[in-house]
Amino acid sequence: MAPTRISFADLMATARSFPEEVRADPSRLTFTLAVSVIRHFFGQPWCEDHVIQDAAHSRSAGFLRLDFTPGFEGERKTSRVLDFAETLFNLQHIEGFDGRVDQMRAGQVEATFAEFDFARFLFIHDIAFEFVSPTGIKGQDYDFSIEYADGRKACADAKCRLEGTEVRAETIRNSLNKARTNNLPPDKPGIVFVKVSQAWLEQDDVRKDIYSVVEGFLRNTKRIVSVVVYATVVLELAEQKMMLMRHRFNEFLNASHRFDATKSWALFKDYKVPEEWGGMHPKWVRVFSQGFIMRQK
Repeated sequence: MAPTRISFADLMATARSFPEEVRADPSRLTFTLAVSVIRHFFGQPWCEDHVIQDAAHSRSAGFLRLDFTPGFEGERKTSRVLDFAETLFNLQHIEGFDGRVDQMRAGQVEATFAEFDFARFLFIHDIAFEFVSPTGIKGQDYDFSIEYADGRKACADAKCRLEGTEVRAETIRNSLNKARTNNLPPDKPGIVFVKVSQAWLEQDDVRKDIYSVVEGFLRNTKRIVSVVVYATVVLELAEQKMMLMRHRFNEFLNASHRFDATKSWALFKDYKVPEEWGGMHPKWVRVFSQGFIMRQK
């Protein structure tokens, strides 16, 4: 049975149920509530296996495993958990959400996390989409169905270069070819999202090699309308004692695809985010990224 959906009122009720010592500490309250959201969708055993860490750090490290070591890495892991809980809260009503939860619960943690991250990216750019259930069938095993404002649809596949993967542009070429030949249908517009680590895009030579591979790939295919190379950038703001998470991306359009050439297939508009948004689209409910605030009844 799929987990029930969570409203903001549910979050408030859960927060009020915490002991006084938790409610009195804003940081502890935010963190505890974020973990409760993840636990709601994934269950306590999964949280124990993938998120919770003890004071002695006796549990093996993992992509979502908390790290209480002082410094950037520990803060980055905590921010990742808060960010994930907020993503679950905001995307829980998207078609196909439960299937992605099941996929992640089954063990595909980092790759599915990347798919949720892509979904957030689409959501805050007002792009209509659905999660597509895996089929295992060649040409029908993509991740998202995307709908343009004029009703056109495209099939999108997300590829994630896992943390610790050797920095080689060749791995990007392999990901693109796999998406084209194995996952995306030949008779529908295809889009490939490739998530890379922050470090890859921060190295000029690596970034240029990646972009060169993408451009070469698009010159040799007519079934892919675009490729988006994307990274989540984490910055430490020491003076504010906070972590800032931003997206960095480059969208490559295929000038020689076989589909409607009279329309633009670009998904992302290059515009300056209004200052009043605070860096995030107002449709995104910032439950944890700005700290959870208890509201009186």
